[in-house]
Amino acid sequence: MANLSGLFKNINNLPPRVVNSGRVFMLRVFGMALSYAAIIYISNVYGAEAFGRYSLSVTLWQLLILIFSLGIPQAILKITADKNNYEKAPKSNYLSKAAKTLLVSASGCSLALFFLKEWLAISVFNDPKLIFYFKYISLFIILGIFHSFLTEFLRGKQDFIKYGLFVYVLPYLLLLAFMYLFKTSGFQENGTILSFLMAFGLLVIILLFYFPRSRAQKDYPYKKLFALSFPMLFSAAFMFISNWTDIFMLGAMVSKKDVGIYNAAYKLATIALIIINAVNTVLAPKISELYGKNQVGQIANEVQKGTRLIVIFTIPIVGVLIFFRKSLLGFFGGEFVDSGQEVLIVVSLGLLFNALSGSVGQVLNMTQHQKELRNFTIISAIGNALLNYFLIKSFGIIGAAVASLMSNMLLNILCVIFVYKKYKILTIYRFWRIYGN
Repeated sequence: MANLSGLFKNINNLPPRVVNSGRVFMLRVFGMALSYAAIIYISNVYGAEAFGRYSLSVTLWQLLILIFSLGIPQAILKITADKNNYEKAPKSNYLSKAAKTLLVSASGCSLALFFLKEWLAISVFNDPKLIFYFKYISLFIILGIFHSFLTEFLRGKQDFIKYGLFVYVLPYLLLLAFMYLFKTSGFQENGTILSFLMAFGLLVIILLFYFPRSRAQKDYPYKKLFALSFPMLFSAAFMFISNWTDIFMLGAMVSKKDVGIYNAAYKLATIALIIINAVNTVLAPKISELYGKNQVGQIANEVQKGTRLIVIFTIPIVGVLIFFRKSLLGFFGGEFVDSGQEVLIVVSLGLLFNALSGSVGQVLNMTQHQKELRNFTIISAIGNALLNYFLIKSFGIIGAAVASLMSNMLLNILCVIFVYKKYKILTIYRFWRIYGN
């Protein structure tokens, strides 16, 4: 009993950063299990081709949310995390101004996609069946944008449990429930994307209850909001494009079956991101808070602790993904194994490099260097697009994986060098410290 009480005492004495990261990690693990259950369900019930359409549509949905949210969700995270702007309640009207801006932008996105759905499906992706997918997205995109806005507000408040539930767990839990409901009701394969969209729509309705109702008298100028959000928009959008250019270019250059196989392998590899995402969820608002207090030295300590935590747990995950790749891909179906295993190896190695580089993007975004991150991501995105074009033509889906690896390494190297030169903060994992200690 003494040992047991000592264990609980040690757990209670853990730093809040570790405790919060652990909680987010557990929610992330559960959420990823649900997301893989959804992928397995779609690929086994409808096949690789249908999963390819679903993957392409979800990627388009995510890109539109990034672009038409104008970087405001990322800005809201930074503003809310700063005690000068939010402490139990907003000290200015930045939230209401952000919401009004997003409503206008999201409405424009919805109308544009609704009228362009046939052109996108037929002329760009050569698949008329995508018309219904894009139609559904146009009807729900407003809710998707507000989901991003409201969850980043929760993250800025450091309400990590609610954030983890609404971002990692509940969307996929509802997705599985809706897919089962639509399947038993006789819906065809496009019921998969409708299930995905309805899950987010329902969550936005619930999230509105957590949105502050009190009105602050102090004005937060639109100019100040956009000066923060627009650079974050470009850096986030180009980072997304750099990471997902392969899906869009594969969608236009190869069969939807190959798109499905590639995306299944890519999604499997992103298990390696589980620790990175958990740590970054907690670390980003902490960096913003410390930067507001001008405690750069403390930022360096927090970042190195985070990097160490990321690397220690990510290396074994990548090892499992590579050595058990055939068995893991077999869950999606036999057609995924032969073509998908090389993709899984290459993408996993790229994500391992991401882990070794540390939370470098969070440091740039939270220390007023979002413009530099934007520039680095533009360089990476252009390089990724060029590499994808030539490598996909020659090597198919493995070419897309190599392009993703190379552009990811370029982006991380540029960011690591800049952060070290600016703050003397080395975000990469320092293996030599193992021997130095």
